[in-house]
Amino acid sequence: MSLPSELVDRLDSLVNDGIFSSRSDALRYGARLVVREEQLERLHDRADSEAREDVAERLERKRVS
Repeated sequence: MSLPSELVDRLDSLVNDGIFSSRSDALRYGARLVVREEQLERLHDRADSEAREDVAERLERKRVS
């Protein structure tokens, strides 16, 4: 994996400060965050879509009644 030197320096600072035990540990943490964020976004999109469909169905039933 190639990373810009500035990012490597920042990762090294986090390791030196004891926040992570190694660069690999920091990168694993970052990868988990990316995956979690994507899962949350998909969940949000699905909930939004279902809510919009529910509203549309209720409005249609009200209109027809």
